[in-house]
Amino acid sequence: MPENQIILLPKQNYYEWVAAARDYVLKFGPNVTPDPQSAANYYAPNQVISIANAPDGYGRDIVQWFKDNYPNIRLDVINVGSPADLKNALAARIANNTQFTQESAPFTLRWPTDYPKITQPFGVNPDIYRRFGLPGHEGLDIRAPMGANLYAAADGTVFQVNATGKLQNGSPHAYGIHVRIQHRDGYQTIYAHMQQALATEGQQVKAGDKIGLADSTGNSTGSHLHLTLKKQGATAAGLTNYPNDIIDPTPFLQDAAVVTPPPDSFGWAYRRCLVGVNGRADGPLTEADYPVLQAARVEAIKLMSTARPESIDRLRQINPDMFIMVRLFADFRNRRVRSDEFASWSDDGMAQFYARGVRYFEVHNEPNLQIEGWKSSWQDGKEFGRWLTDVINRLKAKYPEAKFGYPGLSPGASISGQRVDSWAFLGQSDEAARAADFMCCHCYWINDADQLAATGGLVYEEYRRRYPNKQLFITEFSNPTDNTDTRTKGQQYVNYYKRLRSVAGMGAAFSFVLSASAYFPNEAWRLEDGTLTDIPKIVGARNF
Repeated sequence: MPENQIILLPKQNYYEWVAAARDYVLKFGPNVTPDPQSAANYYAPNQVISIANAPDGYGRDIVQWFKDNYPNIRLDVINVGSPADLKNALAARIANNTQFTQESAPFTLRWPTDYPKITQPFGVNPDIYRRFGLPGHEGLDIRAPMGANLYAAADGTVFQVNATGKLQNGSPHAYGIHVRIQHRDGYQTIYAHMQQALATEGQQVKAGDKIGLADSTGNSTGSHLHLTLKKQGATAAGLTNYPNDIIDPTPFLQDAAVVTPPPDSFGWAYRRCLVGVNGRADGPLTEADYPVLQAARVEAIKLMSTARPESIDRLRQINPDMFIMVRLFADFRNRRVRSDEFASWSDDGMAQFYARGVRYFEVHNEPNLQIEGWKSSWQDGKEFGRWLTDVINRLKAKYPEAKFGYPGLSPGASISGQRVDSWAFLGQSDEAARAADFMCCHCYWINDADQLAATGGLVYEEYRRRYPNKQLFITEFSNPTDNTDTRTKGQQYVNYYKRLRSVAGMGAAFSFVLSASAYFPNEAWRLEDGTLTDIPKIVGARNF
């Protein structure tokens, strides 16, 4: 932040002291004075007073006088015995192009994430924060996707770590999991809403040391870092209209432009979420499907393992960079399917897709449904996890470059005789999910509001929270209702693709479905006579 600097010089032989400071003044532009009170009043309390601290220069211990009477003013003490000593001390600063020594340099904050964007500034939204006795937002919200690194903003000592996100009485803490650091000159920083705190109490940290991982714990919506800055005595001294010595961190932050977002840690060459669609629901692609893909400018497609491998060649004629995923599929109705059987059946078709360069394979589909194996091939998520792990191990041995994904679940609560709760099932199979190469999920909604609901179009956010280090694919999404026209659905899909475009760790989103001979009339992108609905037309007209 810009400095209001004034140099305090001894009155005796004052102009000799002024001459000694001349080159420094011309270089950095501070003011000079022989009067301690004038220095104390200069842009108070936001100035820096550089004191030529000579023996008997002021008739008292001038440094202690400032500490006793103006404890919130920052002092830059230069201990000297003569004007010549001052000239030499300032000449060293000029040579190093440093206005202050490291000890007296302005307090600054390093950017604490890898993402140079403030998502909620300090002081905004007073209507929200006044219920908490605050004039407005009491910190900065800074972009940090789930699992992203969080860094100490300045050197200091970690004096508090809340690793549980709870108060002493067990109720949730508004800051969730958070870390507090004490810095020099009475400054403190708070880093809130973490997924995990990596610092320990008493730890000495340097600016840039990793202290935690980002999330949305506590009173928060969406993963980010909340940064609060405090200055001891600021409220009592009238330096802020916030309680608890809270001040605005913004002027202290180094330029966000110097921050470079981290490279893609998921090995995803496309570096964005691709616009995708599921292929034909009940059979291989037909000739009528290819014009739909061209019209929609599709970037990714997911095929069933029952598809014809030669269709890969046609797809790459349409788009040489087309990303292709294959779902390994079998009929689970009214029978038990062992893991060795499924791997053997999958091997027959997988070899041809693998030979054509396909490397991403989703293993099965919605295993928390009774018709997809629940209660027949496995009794719960834990048993499915063992089944899935065995399938992947068998296939990985033969196809070492292949990546195998944990399948999308049928989202929602338990339905007697049909479905087990998706989150419970996922929790039971967590070990297998973490061992898979990537995660898949399904998101459905019935209207605009439901598209933005945690139980609808935003189901994927919980996956990102649980598995921040896993690449995620939305392998099915749609509005399946019959009371929404295809033009509205098309616009919803474009909005959804756009929302997902830059979500960290998101590979592709596959709309359901390109075409089907039966059962999915409200979701198909084309009719069986080849007529395109409005969905692919609107998707193809998108501006990204």
